[in-house]
Amino acid sequence: MNLDDFKKAVASYGLDIDEDRLQKLLTYASLLKEWNEKMNLTSIVEKEEVFEKHFLDSLTSTLVYDFKDKKVADIGSGAGFPGMVIALFFPTSHVTLIDATKKKFLFLEEAKKALDLQNVSFHVGRVEDMKKERETFDCVISRGFAAMNIFLEVATPLVKMNGIVLAMKGPKGEEELHASLNAEQKLSLHLRKKETTLLPDGATRMNFTFEKTRHTPERFPRPWAEIQKKPL
Repeated sequence: MNLDDFKKAVASYGLDIDEDRLQKLLTYASLLKEWNEKMNLTSIVEKEEVFEKHFLDSLTSTLVYDFKDKKVADIGSGAGFPGMVIALFFPTSHVTLIDATKKKFLFLEEAKKALDLQNVSFHVGRVEDMKKERETFDCVISRGFAAMNIFLEVATPLVKMNGIVLAMKGPKGEEELHASLNAEQKLSLHLRKKETTLLPDGATRMNFTFEKTRHTPERFPRPWAEIQKKPL
């Protein structure tokens, strides 16, 4: 995807893409390719693919949720997607990137500095251990972190009452949704919106937003080994 096509796509999402923001994305793409030679961050490193399959894909989340002035957590953010891109396009948001792999944050720290993102912070460690952050976020999001029912269990305790859990899924999103009905019930979640978006290369992105309708019982999230062994 060339830059003109990217700008048109972003505009179609109702987002602003000025020259400063575009240059920062170019810097991000360049850093991603450079650092990927040092550590395995992503299999997608060529600029045209990064703009479509990482940047534009991350922004499909904005079609189902307005991140303006929101406190957001991105679980399993890896190389920073979608969290870093959300932070760039929504400067009044505050985004916490969560990942258990410490070395990835060497790259993320460099990217944060290069892009001058004052609204980004990091949490190194397992999300299920974030007890102090319980019910403090407006939205918790993830792109490909885990199966939906597993993601819902670790994400929901972090969300405020009436906050949103946003699951970014591929073409099998409906199957994962069906397999998550028990998790939705036990975690007091209500499916508020779902939207399917086709990227220019034909890839399918399905985004699901769940509203938290009650306080999460203290027994959730369970220890990670138990979550994996017996998902909700």
